[in-house]
Amino acid sequence: MNQPKPKPSKRLDLQGIRALAIIVVLGFHFYPEFFPNGYLGVDQFFVLSGFLMCMLLKRAENQSPCQLVSLFYSKRFKRILPLYLLVILVSMICLYSFFPDTAIETNQESAIHALLFVSNRPKTVAEDYFTMLSIAVDIFTHTWSLSVEIQFYFLVPFIFLLASKIPEKFQLGYYGVIGLISFVHFYTISSSVAFNSVFARIWQFLIGMTVYLLGISKSEFQYQVLNNLEESEPESKQLLGDEESQETECCPNEKFSNFLKYSQPVAFVTVICLICINVFPLALPSIVVRPVVTLGTGLLMLLSEDNWILSNKVLTYIGDISYSLYLIHWPIYAYWKLTFEGSQIFLILALISALILAVITFETFEKWYLKLSSTNIGILVVVLFFLNVVVINKDEITDHIDSIGKNISSLDNVTDDMTVDDAERLNHRWSVNDNKNLFDPTCVYENPKSALGWCRHTGLSGKFKMATIGNSWTANHAKMFYQECGYKAKSIYQGSAFGCEPLYPSAQSKMCRENFTDFEVRIRKEKPDYAFIFTRYMSIGAPWPTNVTSFKQDPIYQTMKEQMLKFIENIKYKLYILDAIPRINRGAVNHIASLIRNGTDPIAIDNLLVRPHEYEMARKRHAQLVKDCKGKCIMVDYKPEFYNLETETFRYFDERGFSYWTTPQHLSPHGIEHIRHVWTDICKKL
Repeated sequence: MNQPKPKPSKRLDLQGIRALAIIVVLGFHFYPEFFPNGYLGVDQFFVLSGFLMCMLLKRAENQSPCQLVSLFYSKRFKRILPLYLLVILVSMICLYSFFPDTAIETNQESAIHALLFVSNRPKTVAEDYFTMLSIAVDIFTHTWSLSVEIQFYFLVPFIFLLASKIPEKFQLGYYGVIGLISFVHFYTISSSVAFNSVFARIWQFLIGMTVYLLGISKSEFQYQVLNNLEESEPESKQLLGDEESQETECCPNEKFSNFLKYSQPVAFVTVICLICINVFPLALPSIVVRPVVTLGTGLLMLLSEDNWILSNKVLTYIGDISYSLYLIHWPIYAYWKLTFEGSQIFLILALISALILAVITFETFEKWYLKLSSTNIGILVVVLFFLNVVVINKDEITDHIDSIGKNISSLDNVTDDMTVDDAERLNHRWSVNDNKNLFDPTCVYENPKSALGWCRHTGLSGKFKMATIGNSWTANHAKMFYQECGYKAKSIYQGSAFGCEPLYPSAQSKMCRENFTDFEVRIRKEKPDYAFIFTRYMSIGAPWPTNVTSFKQDPIYQTMKEQMLKFIENIKYKLYILDAIPRINRGAVNHIASLIRNGTDPIAIDNLLVRPHEYEMARKRHAQLVKDCKGKCIMVDYKPEFYNLETETFRYFDERGFSYWTTPQHLSPHGIEHIRHVWTDICKKL
């Protein structure tokens, strides 16, 4: 006689739903143009999580409140933390080893947010989730959902405990009221805030909890039906029937039969509908499809037990590895985006790599740590957390150790006894910390989260009103300018626009056209005594258009001249304009020191590093601008500081290999120190 198959330790259909959710999330991240609605997979994860939370709490409901809470947290953190912390650690090591330097500073900060489960903190417009997905600089963007879930962990035991004090017949209504309040909150606040807010997501978790509670009721109902069948009259008597039974509207076993009859077809239709919504090739309105998918997932979970589609081995295994896959896939995609964007072959390889690594991680690390005792899990979590803190802050720790016993006062921290090895280390650090170095602690920013934009310097007691404007080079020079000119200023008003020149709307982009107007308006309102333009040339270096042979015909120059005349009308004394010098090949910066160490000819390094194109045309336009400036414009020229007369090349590093530039194409702290004397002389003469 064949023995019946043992019942699985977990519901396979739920693993199937989890698999479908992770598949559409992967589709949304890797191929957003084909799966624009795949983000709804995360909404499904929230419903599944709510189900699991309620199951754990219900199993411990006979414990004391303190034991219930501690058991819940120990089980949940045992499942989530070890792998989560390991992925952050490995991601940071890979970040330092393989990612561009420009991605490091951003990810050090976001790694801290991920480590503390606050990746869902309120975001600026630039930090919007869908914006961050499109640029893929932040390798921890996807951890926002884990932050929402962990934060809900700190609420759900108390929601559950309060429900246990309410009569059982009112408990579903209690959950419904809380869910309704959360649902209304989600749709009445701004979409960017609602997306990340744990309070705006409670309704999705509660749907999962409600499904579990309804599932218990269903199981109890099934048990009662089976008992009724066992205690019922003999089959012959049932077949004959009697008047009393025929008059009954519907007996329990008939209800159960109807339930079994219709639950599987409804589950099948629900699966198909959810798949169609999630993979629909056109973006659907989230205000409609989010509640539909959330409720549909809850309905499916209620009906899908033993569903053959969801319980098949392939889907259930994908569901098993879904946690590893979710954590691992995004850093791999971000690496592709930053280094191989446009290569579809490498994108496919990135997706395959994520799948393979997820399988390896699940079969080795996940299965291993889930068998450990709670004590060993606790030790593992503490060790991983400590290692993460060290790795995330490794540069600051190294700098602190290196500065012990040294008296350093310059911006670059370079001393006479440093070697090419120090140059290699500091060149890397200056590029990594480039954005951080744009902030000046003396400036009060209109947007405190960005060093770009407008700010006003404090702590001044001079007699002149000054204004500094330009692209990010304005912020790049801010500390040095304050140190050299601040003693003569009663105010310094600073405005910098990313990638936009004040004298011409760079690339005629919408953003630069708006900033172009803003520069003129701000200068007109400020009316400074002196103004200074700090700009790395961009569009003003473009060659003359076809058939244009003079500045009178040159549309770029005429725009520059018109803007300059507006500026000087509102400047009392002088307008200082930084002249153009060649830009760099940013990828060569980190190779300067190693090339010096290997004895490479400095001229060869110059040719590798410098991009001499177009800067001469920018200088010609500037020279003409001075002629048309009515004696109010003065050019500030860095060419004598960087041009090597012996080799007739621009030299953007010193003899030890310390770079004057960073990879984001700003002057490094060493470069700022190199040109400091220029501004010392200018400020003395004001």
